[in-house]
Amino acid sequence: MNVIEPFGPRIAQFKLTTEQTSSLFKICNPTKGENFTKNLVGFIKEEIDITDELKKLKVFNTISNNIHRYFREVDSAFFGDVLKSGEIDNIFECTKAWYNKAIANEYQPIHDHIIADLVCVVYPKIDLDNNPDYYYTSSKQEQKGQINFKFGERQISGYGLSTITIEPQEGDMFVFPGHLSHYTDPILGDSVRYSISCNFNYTNSAKRIFNNLEKK
Repeated sequence: MNVIEPFGPRIAQFKLTTEQTSSLFKICNPTKGENFTKNLVGFIKEEIDITDELKKLKVFNTISNNIHRYFREVDSAFFGDVLKSGEIDNIFECTKAWYNKAIANEYQPIHDHIIADLVCVVYPKIDLDNNPDYYYTSSKQEQKGQINFKFGERQISGYGLSTITIEPQEGDMFVFPGHLSHYTDPILGDSVRYSISCNFNYTNSAKRIFNNLEKK
């Protein structure tokens, strides 16, 4: 696990095995679930709900364990006392998961997952065109489907970061709080990029313990 700390909210980066990544890519199929596009902000045509399919996979245990590792080792928010109490092991549950198949000129605008407590994004398949026609802008950044995280306002003075850009690789898994704004750059040419997004929320038993601690 690599912890990225450019600003307030922390981002954890994990690496899945080739076998795990392959199993995830196999469920990135439009026949595996319902079209989820109407519920999302992305300018991507193929966005499919795979919540049930994902939970059947062995790799889901790894994904869930990484979510819990974030809480235990990276940031436990206001609930560090829950860890000390040892009253609960299963703190999070996956409430929704979907895959995004991005092709030329498709991308995610800036958004957050405010209804989720923690979010993960996994990249099971990335196939970039070696010779696309890039758009050359003031950022001087080639459009390769990078994921960008944004927190706070741009600092005109140049002190401190408000945005961090990461070019994901196959097998990468990023975990971060649901309120952290993020967006992607488009991909161009014959490129294809598959990503799986998962919303995780506190379980009901975890919420009850949190409430009891707050009342003490």
